[in-house]
Amino acid sequence: MKRIISICSTMTLVLCLGFMTTASEYHSANNKKSDYDPIARSEYSVNDVIAFIYQWFAAFDHQKEVNYYLDHIAEPVDMSFPDFPIHSKDDFKRWYKGVEENIIWNSHALTNIQVSGNQKEGWQASYDVFWKARDTKNQDIQLLVHQDVYLVRKGDQLQIAKHRAYLRDSKNQDTHLTALMKAAGLGDLDKVKDLIDKGANIFTLDKITGTSVVHFAAQGGNVDVMKELIANGAESIINLQAASNSFTPLMVATWYQNPEMIQYLLSLEHINPLLKDQFGRTADKFPVVAKGYTELHPIDQKIVSIYKKYFADRQTYIQEKFEADGITPKNLPGDVNLRIPNGNKGVDYHTAALVASRDNNIELFDKMVHNGADMTAEGEYMKAIVAHKAGYMGNTEIMKRIVKHADFETIKNAQGPTNGYTPLHDAIWHGHTETAKILIDAGVDTSIRAWDGMTPKELAEKLGYNEIVKILTSR
Repeated sequence: MKRIISICSTMTLVLCLGFMTTASEYHSANNKKSDYDPIARSEYSVNDVIAFIYQWFAAFDHQKEVNYYLDHIAEPVDMSFPDFPIHSKDDFKRWYKGVEENIIWNSHALTNIQVSGNQKEGWQASYDVFWKARDTKNQDIQLLVHQDVYLVRKGDQLQIAKHRAYLRDSKNQDTHLTALMKAAGLGDLDKVKDLIDKGANIFTLDKITGTSVVHFAAQGGNVDVMKELIANGAESIINLQAASNSFTPLMVATWYQNPEMIQYLLSLEHINPLLKDQFGRTADKFPVVAKGYTELHPIDQKIVSIYKKYFADRQTYIQEKFEADGITPKNLPGDVNLRIPNGNKGVDYHTAALVASRDNNIELFDKMVHNGADMTAEGEYMKAIVAHKAGYMGNTEIMKRIVKHADFETIKNAQGPTNGYTPLHDAIWHGHTETAKILIDAGVDTSIRAWDGMTPKELAEKLGYNEIVKILTSR
């Protein structure tokens, strides 16, 4: 799917950006007036950049031959479209061939053009393109795409040093990425730091695709940008799957062929490489041989080797650190709170004590407590502690042990960050009367309201657990 030439890939290619040399023609025909400022005469200006933008899209309107564009793409090539990355001029030729084979007419309308910068530092350009086209099946196509580019001058030419394109909803043209998303996608570390310092919300999602700033950073490929986001709390959404395509940031980094980003993401403690997209693929299955080729792109070959090594090391780690059950640490008490790696079939980032409290494994729970298990440790994905798990599952023998533990006072009223439920809420939620009574008798706070505003008693009333209501009423 990834490399197959399609109308989708053709559309995004036609909406890419590079620049013509027409401005050099203006400057070569220099004003002969001797007292004119020589810098103003020779250096490119913002107006030159804007002129090139329009001429570039005019070239696409006329479907000029591919070499017309290649001189205006800087190397190493760094261009990304909504559905396909381009990392070499050969990639560009391949995609442009798809344009020539599939599009029989097209036009571009540019709006919201913004350009800043200078010849010394380069130019940042931002704009929207409304593309209309007709394909070989005589079908009409319309797309609205936002593009951000970084341009540099080389000789008498402007070249693309970095390019990012994002699909927008043509029915909701006011929709736009946040400044932080754009900066992360462009790999602009200084801008990302500045925006975070000024209070930018790293947890905002794009209302069209449901993607986060971490997804855009994964696409941009600047590992330092990702590290900055992680340092400011973004690891809590590192496995977030976008509403539009179920992609995680790791999948995005793989899709856009960013091996250094993949290696960094795989090093994170909370990363889950076994999540699947809407087609049932894990990130390591994304690299495929492109249409017309007999082997993987060299970058994809490197990516495949990264994943192969990661999973081999991961399996070795599990075998070295855990018993055959994959849960019980071998080294006790030293590893009593060792986390089971994410993606391990329902025990993601759990300690053995968390698994034991959920599965009512009394022997394992006692063993972990004896070795100093942390009663406050949280597991993925609900961030529940041992008391939540025993309450939710109605494991009365485990709960009896928990309420006698020295740390019970610390955890007895803990509210889960997802729903605000205390262990008592969890016990009531699933009608575990005996477990609820153990907690009530142990003196938990019965007046705490969850994120839905309900106290334990109100939850019991809603669900019709009358015996629990009676117990709570009598206290």
